[in-house]
Parts: sequence; structure tokens; C-alpha cells
Amino acid sequence: MNEITEKRLVVFTSQSLRQYGIRAVRMDDIAHNMAISKRTIYEIYASKDNLINTCLESYLNRIENLFHIIRYNSSESLICLWKIAKAYIENLYKAECAFWLDVEQCLEYKYIYAAYNRIWSAELSRTIVACQEEKYIINNLNIQLFLESFTTLLYNARITGCLPTMLHCSAYYMLRGIMTNQGIELFEEKKKLR
Repeated sequence: MNEITEKRLVVFTSQSLRQYGIRAVRMDDIAHNMAISKRTIYEIYASKDNLINTCLESYLNRIENLFHIIRYNSSESLICLWKIAKAYIENLYKAECAFWLDVEQCLEYKYIYAAYNRIWSAELSRTIVACQEEKYIINNLNIQLFLESFTTLLYNARITGCLPTMLHCSAYYMLRGIMTNQGIELFEEKKKLR
């Protein structure tokens, strides 16, 4: 299998997993839709789990690139924090509930949420620290505890079928709740300009 076909396979599989859920996607369907033999797929990936892991690695690399773009395009750390929070929510909605329910309910796929949450929490944490240095976020915040609550609330709201606007409102008020007066003033001022 050449590199282009392999990339197409990862893209197609990723889309199928997000659209139908992990348990619903079968290697037979992937092979049929990609017009390659199942044997060829198994020669490269050995198992469905290996293919899923390759899709996850590809996703994590794309998210790292997204973080670089957000940082580059954000003049203020506080605005960067809001953009990352919005991107987190948007990414939750790039997959259907069937995918998230498989991740939630199947023990063998829980690592996917752990990897997903780890990369987002690390970036949110870095950005919160930058905001604290600029006096936009309260200094005595337990960042790890806050992010655990923040990401868990948004994730659970997503898998229960809440609308994206509800998650955006929740994220807005949770972030506003950890800001200093200086942070709130800047945040409200920048939001008016958008």
C-alpha cells in the first residue's frame, strides 16, 4: 500500500469512526469502501485496534497544529484561552454521540478519551498559567481540579445531547468565574469587538 492510500485509509476510517461509532465500523466495510482487500489492511495494521490507534495519533497531531495556529493568531493569552475552549467544544461535536458513547461505555476504548482529554487539558493548562502571569486569572486557582471539572462537564453535556450553544455558555461562565477583574474587563471588551 502506498503512502497516499494509507493516508486515505486513515482519513476514511477516522470519519467512519466519528460518524458511526467505534463498534459499528467493521474492517470489511472499510476494505469495501476503500476498494482494497481486508488482508492488505491487516498486513499493515494487524488489527482494528492498531488502525484506531493510528487514527488517534493522526488526530492528536492535527490538534497540536491547531494549537499552534490559535496561539499564533491570538494577541492576548486570555483570548487564546477562549479560542482553545471553543475549539475543544467544536471538536466534541465533530464526532457523533455514537462515537462518544462507545468511548464512554466500552472499557477497551476509554484510553481514547484519556488521550483526547490529556492533550486538551495540557494546552488549556499552559494557557491558564500564561493568563495568571498576566493577572487575568486568579493566582490561587487549582488548575488541574478546574480543568477536570471544566472538561468533564462539557464532555458529559455533549454525550447527553446538549446543543453546542449550551456548552459555549457553560464554558464562558466557568472561565469568567476564574478571572480577575482585569481579566473580566479585557474579556468583555474583546468579545464586543468580535
